[in-house]
This record gives sequence, C-alpha cells and structure tokens, in this order.
Amino acid sequence: MHAGGNPAVTWAISTCPNSCGTLGVVNGETYTPPEFVPATFMVTVTATAVADTSKSASVTLTVNHSLSIDCPSGNEAALAGQYAFLLRGGGSAGGLVTAGSITADGKGNITAGLEDINRKSAGSQTGLTIPSGQSLYTVGADNRGCLGLVNSQNTLHIYRFALSSFSAGIASAGRIIEFDDTTGNGTRAEGFLAQQGAASFATSAIQGNYVFGLAGGDSTGGRYAGAGVLTANTGSVSSGNFDSDDAGVLVTNATGISGGYSVASSGRGTMNLSTGGGQNFVLYMVSASQFIALASDTLDSSHPVHSGQFDLQLAGVSNNAALNAAAVLGLTSFDPSPAAPGAAVGLLTPDGSGNATQVLDLNSGGTYTPLQSSVLTYSVSTNGRVSFSGTAQPPMFYLSGANRGFVVGTDAVATFGTLEPQTGGPFSNASLSGTYTYGTEGTAVGSRLTAVGAATFDGMQNVLGRFQSGGSVGQQSHQQCSILVLV
Repeated sequence: MHAGGNPAVTWAISTCPNSCGTLGVVNGETYTPPEFVPATFMVTVTATAVADTSKSASVTLTVNHSLSIDCPSGNEAALAGQYAFLLRGGGSAGGLVTAGSITADGKGNITAGLEDINRKSAGSQTGLTIPSGQSLYTVGADNRGCLGLVNSQNTLHIYRFALSSFSAGIASAGRIIEFDDTTGNGTRAEGFLAQQGAASFATSAIQGNYVFGLAGGDSTGGRYAGAGVLTANTGSVSSGNFDSDDAGVLVTNATGISGGYSVASSGRGTMNLSTGGGQNFVLYMVSASQFIALASDTLDSSHPVHSGQFDLQLAGVSNNAALNAAAVLGLTSFDPSPAAPGAAVGLLTPDGSGNATQVLDLNSGGTYTPLQSSVLTYSVSTNGRVSFSGTAQPPMFYLSGANRGFVVGTDAVATFGTLEPQTGGPFSNASLSGTYTYGTEGTAVGSRLTAVGAATFDGMQNVLGRFQSGGSVGQQSHQQCSILVLV
C-alpha cells in the first residue's frame, strides 16, 4: 500500500511472456496474475515516487504454470486420450472457425495437439501445433472444466467445456466455448469435442458415401449454410450432390462434385472439392464414420469461412421409407438486415410413404412462437436427398441414416441444422431425469451469446444447473439456474 496523496507513487509491472496480469484500477497497488499461465515466469512490480521519480522500490514475484483458481478441478481423469474439436464464432472483426485435436493425459496436461484457424480478419492459419508442457486443463466433479491452449505462434486461448458420454469414467464427447472475452468486445465461439479413434488415422479409413453439413459466414457478413452427399474411394471424391444457402442466394441440387483427400497418421487430413470454383478443407478424424472439416481458403466472394462434419451414410436411405418415425429437428438461422438470430426446435413425424407432420417452436430475434404445425409431403432420392412441399421455402434434407441427417434452408436467413431420431417414448416428466451437459449453437455470423454447462433433472419438474456464459457484458462464471414447477 502507499500513503500520501495524489498519489504518492505510481505502479508498473515488467514485460513478460503472454499476459503479465493486471494492477488494480484504483491506485494500482494490487497485482492480479493472469487467469491462465502457460509457463512459469517472473514479474516485477515497481512503485515509483511521484515527487522524485529517481526513488523507487520493486518486488519480483514467481507466477507458476497454472489455470485460474476459479476453475473446477479434481476430476481430470475424465478427459484422457486424443480429442478433435470444432468451434464457430466471431467478434467485431468478423467470423471465425477453429478446428484441431488435443491429447490429454488424464492429469491436467495437454501433451500434444494440432490446430487450424480461419477468420475474416486474419485469413487462414493452417498447420499450427500445440507444444507439450504449455497447455493445461481441469475438470470438476460435475464434468465441467477449463482448458488453456497455447499454439506454435504463442497465441493462447482459454475455453470452458462440459463433458458427456462416458465409458469407464472417460468422456467421449463434450461441448466447448471460448472464454477469454473479458470486455464483451472480443471473440466468442462455441462447438464440440469428440474422442478420436486412431484406427481411422489413414486415407483408407474414409470409404463409402458421406453426408455433410457446413455452416459459417460470407464476405459480406451474411450467413452461409450447405449440405450434401459424396462418394469417397481410396483418396478420390466422386458423385457429389450439394445444396447451399448464402444469405438467400441458393445453389440447388448441384451435381457432379469431385475432388480428392488424404489423411495423415496424426488424424489430420485435407480435402478439395470442385464446388464454388474449388474449395479446400482441413479434416480431423473422429472415426471411420465421422470426421470434422474446416474450410481453409481465404475468405472471398466464392469462399465463405465455414466448417462442419461428414457422417458415413448408412444403407437404406434411398427411398421414402428412410423417413418412417418421429425425429427431432434442431435449427438455427440469421437475418443480417435487422441482425436477428433465429432458432427452432421441433418434431417431424413422417409415415414412410411421403407424408409427414411437423411441429416447431420458433424464436426469431427474441419473438417466440410456439407449436407451429404443418402438413407436408416429401420425396427421398436414391442418394438420400429429401425435398419437401407444403410450406413456403421448405428446407432440403440429406439423410445419413433412417430419420437422421443435415438440414439446409432455401430462405433468406440460411437455416441450418440437424434431424435426429426420437427414441424412448412415450414421454412424461419422469423421462427427464439425471445430469445433462449442454452448449449453445451458433446463429449469428460474428459475436454472439455463448454458454456451456451442466444441469441435473429430478424427474419431478425440478432442475438445478451451473454454467458459464459470454456475451456483450463479458464473461460470467459458475452461474446457477434452478426451476421449480408446481402443477
């Protein structure tokens, strides 16, 4: 502390790697270390007399390799092995996509990793590595955790995640958000983690028909969405079929897509497709049945910044019978002119013969409209592409299996999402029981509200959860939500 006034001393900290930490904003005498310290370093705090600047005193502190004490910990064994990750997001400088892989040792250390980034402001950065010994993670008892990553360009990012799908105590999946926007004016992104199977780390692992869904942003700030199907065989792509929606500019039923791909022993690969004058992607294998993709071309009028995943197409999706049972729809959209993000969830109930009903709950820019119902007809092509009629601007589906696939819009707001089979019914309040982890899905092209967390349902209409979020007011940690419904 200092005495006297106006003030009697000024305070400063020395230069150090990455972030040095901060001094108090009132008088400056309180030093706070950074939330994530990728390597132990020394920092010097100096007080200099205002009346005579030749008079000063300093103290040198050791700041140890660590994550914030705010991070839940003690359950690091839940994250062990190699995981692929994919995030979409953005900020004031426009949209970005990030993909990569990390190797977690089950003890809080990231021992290896790879990363690729594409963003509107800085262009494409590919082939980055995540060196051993600089990145850390923690996992708490409720399977929420923190991750600090430093790549080979000495760029560090901090993330929050929530793990799920456990086998022998080790998670195979999770949701993740970037969590280093302290002001609300930086970059925010969200996505997922998926445990990788090393048996798929070869070009020969990608074999068969794959359905894909991609989303991101274009060079004018509009949202881009695309979906399609292609045939992969020993490094070559053929028979590709594709639909896209670029803020209302449609490419409909494009055929004859071709290209090539290769996968290295690290699980990272590359792919080129003949769509849009040529598109290049970086791949990260999850399994022979799934891989994620990040567009690596620099943003221009023909190359949006986008990413997504490819799923192996199962047999039996070549006719109307492929849609034969209730399936859940999850959709997002973005209207750039009023800057209105949109989301919808609902149920599609097809009969296997070309007829279906649809019920959606919609939220467009904050206007909530529940239980919007439609009566539809549909037609499934031999390659799993599904066309609908019965509503204005009906979306297109590409099926990866029975009642499962990707959805791409034919509207001005570039609707994009997934269709997943509904199982386990009939449902009641008791059906919602246990702990679930969750994360937000991106709607806007640039910055957006992000959140990730865990919630426990008791089967009797009560829920208790904890989550982290990032938005225009900055970051908020360990927020609690609880709901009690009496009927």
